[in-house]
Amino acid sequence: MSQNQTPLRGRPKKLDRNLILQSALMEYWTKGPSNVSINDICKLTGASKPGVYREFSNDDGLKKSALETYQTLAVQPLLDILYSDKPVSETIDAAISFITQDRKSMGIPNGCLLVMMTAQSEQLGSSTLEELNRIRANLFTAYFSWVKRAKLEGGFSDLETNETALYLENQHIGAMRMQREGISNETIANVLNFAFKMAFSKKPKPLLN
Repeated sequence: MSQNQTPLRGRPKKLDRNLILQSALMEYWTKGPSNVSINDICKLTGASKPGVYREFSNDDGLKKSALETYQTLAVQPLLDILYSDKPVSETIDAAISFITQDRKSMGIPNGCLLVMMTAQSEQLGSSTLEELNRIRANLFTAYFSWVKRAKLEGGFSDLETNETALYLENQHIGAMRMQREGISNETIANVLNFAFKMAFSKKPKPLLN
């Protein structure tokens, strides 16, 4: 360093955005979003509070960004399954397999952040709440579209599309709650398999006279 150069000592360290997001996501997912503060994230990551505020504006901004990360990680793969052109039985198997995958081996928490955020929605900021509602609407639309396609195969014949989509979405939510409560993935898969395939069961054709 020359005599004319200003020493770098005292400059703030560059904030690791990905580390902040991943840490916040895991904390929200594990403990619930309203139980985790920016101070908690700063202690966990070593980031400065002013740095986090500069990057995400506020707690609402951090929670929204973490939720966007969750959507990519845990929601989009299921949407891709539901929008696939595979036969309904294969789609059911793929959806159940995704929902009941071994979280421990993947290093991610049990349960669903969408369910936790919905339960604590009154404590969320406006940006996070808007993102939450958008993701939930997209998930319902995916179930709705899948039910419409399934009807072309003769399934859900006596059921309204809207109510069937709502039923299937709530089976998914129930599975996430069971997983959070420590019920085995094998049991959850059996419950989902029964619920999905019972709803899809084709109406038997009448016998010819």
